[in-house]
Amino acid sequence: MKPEKFIGIMIITLLLSCEMEEQVDQQIGEVSFKTNQQIMNSSFEIDIYIDGEKAGSISNNPAELNPPNSFKEKLEKQLLAGVHNYEVKVYSYNGEPAKTIKGKVIVHENKKSEVFIDFKKYNNWL
Repeated sequence: MKPEKFIGIMIITLLLSCEMEEQVDQQIGEVSFKTNQQIMNSSFEIDIYIDGEKAGSISNNPAELNPPNSFKEKLEKQLLAGVHNYEVKVYSYNGEPAKTIKGKVIVHENKKSEVFIDFKKYNNWL
């Protein structure tokens, strides 16, 4: 085998192995959005956006709950480690306009970060 061919193959192999390592080494953590929505007397839905993209919803609409009187009080999402912007939009079912909570959350590798939406603080909304 010619030395130029051998060196070319080695360089390609090295580049491909470096690229594969970068994909495996992504640092992933988890964020959990939790609420104490059971204290509220009205129905509403919460949409959660992370870095501008909808991550999911939390609802306390009695018609959607299974079993009845249960509450979906949290949303968990895996994210790359780092600082992320979040936006929590609260929509009531009695026609009131949406309310918004904005903030930042730090996600650490292999750990769970928590964002707690305290409805005692925001109970004048609904």
